[in-house]
Amino acid sequence: MCNFLTPAAAYLNRRNELLAERSVVASSAEIHLINKALMASEIAMSTLHELEGLKTLQQRKARLIDAEDEQSQSELQRFELASNQLPQVDDSDSLAFGAYQSAFFELISRFNWQHASLEMAQNELFNTTLVLWLETLEELFASAHRRLLFIRVEKMLAFSIGKMPVLGDAPDVCRLLVSAMQTSRQNAQGDEIYLQSLESYTDVTNLCSRSILIFCFTTEALLRGKPLPDQAELNAKIDTHFASVVDGTHTLTDHRH
Repeated sequence: MCNFLTPAAAYLNRRNELLAERSVVASSAEIHLINKALMASEIAMSTLHELEGLKTLQQRKARLIDAEDEQSQSELQRFELASNQLPQVDDSDSLAFGAYQSAFFELISRFNWQHASLEMAQNELFNTTLVLWLETLEELFASAHRRLLFIRVEKMLAFSIGKMPVLGDAPDVCRLLVSAMQTSRQNAQGDEIYLQSLESYTDVTNLCSRSILIFCFTTEALLRGKPLPDQAELNAKIDTHFASVVDGTHTLTDHRH
């Protein structure tokens, strides 16, 4: 069950810690770093609003889908098992990844859908991904282990990339996810000085926000029956979202710091 209150509580704790830290430092450089971390936290918290909206939209759509019976669930499990058996590839090998996607699309087209459907599989994927991002947000605000956070974001992105064919043919979305995943992997290999710094917290927080927004904007388009966004559209929507938090126009903007 999704619990949107859990990451919200963790966010408030992290925010209070940063405010307390800022109150005892005198260096303008340190204050600047803390302010950047506060803003990154607020942007990440604002993605919770997008996830909530997506969940509402998904629930409306799910009312038209009856996938609760035992036969449908069994068929969805067989489809999931079959997709997991496809050969995994290195994300840096574009040819191999293209072959993987083609094999996934072929699986979708030839799978013996009788009681379930691709739309039901999409709904299951939305629910799973939503819960995983909520858990990631909570860990982001609660954990001090930045290396593990970068690794967690990388794993989330790898999961999303592997399941993208369920949503459709979206090479631009995949490119953005792969780029974010590679950044997360590279940052996880940073030295301890970096990983214990506020800079690393800001980096992983912004990366998490960006990744969640890619998921939200892509999924929203699919749920509304619109074409999946291209790279330029996604970047523009993400930039607009970030800017709305920075300038105080976003719904969940916190004006107290």
